[in-house]
Amino acid sequence: MQYSKFSDLLVQDCLLDPQKPVVAGISGGPDSLCMLDLLIKSGIIVFVLHVNHQLRSEADDESKMVEDFCTKRNVPCHIETADIKTLAAEKKYTLEEAARVFRYAALFDYAKEVNAQAVLVAHNANDQAETVLMHLLRGSGLSGLMGMQMRSIKPNWSNTIALVRPLLKTSRGEILAYCVENGLSPNYDQSNQDTKYFRNRIRLELLPELMTYNPRIMELLASMSDIIAVDQSFLNAESGKAWQSCVVKEGEQFVLFNSLCLSELHPALVRRVLRKAIGQIEPELRDLDYASTERAVSFLDPKNRVNHMHLLSSIELVKNRNKELLICKQNDSLTELWPQIELMMSFVPDSKNEIDLGNNWIIKCEESEQAPVFRKDGQSAVLDADLLYGMYLNTYIHGDRFEAYGLHGKSIKLGDYWTNIGLPEKARQKWPLLRNGNGDIVWIIGTQISDRFKITSETKRIMTLSLIQTQKEN
Repeated sequence: MQYSKFSDLLVQDCLLDPQKPVVAGISGGPDSLCMLDLLIKSGIIVFVLHVNHQLRSEADDESKMVEDFCTKRNVPCHIETADIKTLAAEKKYTLEEAARVFRYAALFDYAKEVNAQAVLVAHNANDQAETVLMHLLRGSGLSGLMGMQMRSIKPNWSNTIALVRPLLKTSRGEILAYCVENGLSPNYDQSNQDTKYFRNRIRLELLPELMTYNPRIMELLASMSDIIAVDQSFLNAESGKAWQSCVVKEGEQFVLFNSLCLSELHPALVRRVLRKAIGQIEPELRDLDYASTERAVSFLDPKNRVNHMHLLSSIELVKNRNKELLICKQNDSLTELWPQIELMMSFVPDSKNEIDLGNNWIIKCEESEQAPVFRKDGQSAVLDADLLYGMYLNTYIHGDRFEAYGLHGKSIKLGDYWTNIGLPEKARQKWPLLRNGNGDIVWIIGTQISDRFKITSETKRIMTLSLIQTQKEN
């Protein structure tokens, strides 16, 4: 490839500004060394980052080679050393996955530090074919079969700095020829010949076999990837609209959907919305397969009476209040979504007539002689103030019963009441309950009051309690 054509590609296909810097991930292998040489000749400002994974005996020598290459060409070079084995053990990753996670985190951190417009990596056309085949064999959907893109935004790394692959349409053969023609002496990673790694088996065994069926297999896989990318752009736009219409609330560890809204979507959009939610909650989760996606879809079926499902990794699906689907982290208490308390609390309002439940939840207390406008959402409790005494807050106690509003003195087990309203099991243990001096439940915070404490024609003083979620402080 001529550097003049490469310069045009950077602007036209990669959408880079020639006047703004980029960060290039350089291993010292043929692909990355070819890319770096072309970047230098194109005149764009480039900062190099090399990661020493400390996985092979020659790793230090490779780092020195990259550093020397950059020094001779007056290119800034930063060497990042990683303890990949320890990271893999801590995160329960494979060595490949741990190295990838560390490498991209380092690249984007460095890009932010030098105010770069993009991170550039040297994946080529052969890598694209291998990636598509890997995803095909793992049962991926369209997003996997689309493979890698020349330019993309990866929110788990950055919402503004692009990930760019300028050699994605250049074959490995062209790259090797360029290295020879331009006197480059790259490193060669011998682990790339080890067929115990899935990608290497595809490169060394599967692709050569497929080429005996069709010598143009890599070209055809690249064409398929391009076609799917166009279809994906349309589907992404449609799933974005679906997301906006179906999301009730989202936080750092959860997404809450309107179940009826989801059920009315086209099945293709349901799958995409669910996959997006899972990816948003667990950004480092890769290759969500067909079977897991279908399990999530089947969980939505009204005929499915299961209310809780551990999907995969740390992700769980929960049916909430009989009308919502909650996708969340398994061990998160979700205090952004609902009130939770740890210990018994006295019910003594402060100077603002508020009770602080913690985690940005408060109860506002107001006394009046006239009843307020009735709300059906359970966020407010309208009570006969003269019947209230010795009030305090605590959580569920074994044997608790509740005289729900409208049952006229009949009581049911608190657990049965929670089941009837669809409150998830994971919310119940720390759910705040307002009790009187005898320990009777006056109000299940945010749901329902006891029929015993409702206002009547005999009521003289009215106490209104409102559950409010305040703004989270930055």
